[in-house]
Amino acid sequence: MNVIERPPASAAGTLTFDFAALTPRERYKLLIGAVVPRPIALVTTVDANGVVNAAPFSFFNCLSADPAILALGVEYRPTGAQKDTGRNVRDTLAFTVNVVSGGLVDAMNVCAVPFPPGIDELAEAGLTAMPGVKVPCPWIGEAPAAFECRHHTTLGIGSSREIILGEVVFAHFR
Repeated sequence: MNVIERPPASAAGTLTFDFAALTPRERYKLLIGAVVPRPIALVTTVDANGVVNAAPFSFFNCLSADPAILALGVEYRPTGAQKDTGRNVRDTLAFTVNVVSGGLVDAMNVCAVPFPPGIDELAEAGLTAMPGVKVPCPWIGEAPAAFECRHHTTLGIGSSREIILGEVVFAHFR
């Protein structure tokens, strides 16, 4: 990792990093280690055939209250192909953000398995799919909070990721 050894005198004891000189993995590690606490979401979508997909995201957060906007950082597959979440949002213009609590960690890890398209991760994880009210995507009955979102904007930010913004149109709290 490229650490600049001589920080300015006013920053004695501080390590500094030139992000242009770091690998993507090194940048990732610095960001996830410093931007804390970082919420984790299980994002549910449906494909064009109505099959449910659930995937965990640690790159998500709320950005605005008026309008109510949530953001997802959706990474592409190593081949450059879209993952199910990005493709499903593009096809249906909807997704649901389910906040992960400590009680959902094991189920979230099951949903992180790279199942092939068409596999219902919620069923594999033993989670309860509740029907969406304003979007076709289910919300997770065990989640402490779930936000049904309509697609607002997708920002391509390079060859490895896109940012999907969704407007919250309905919410569930437990």
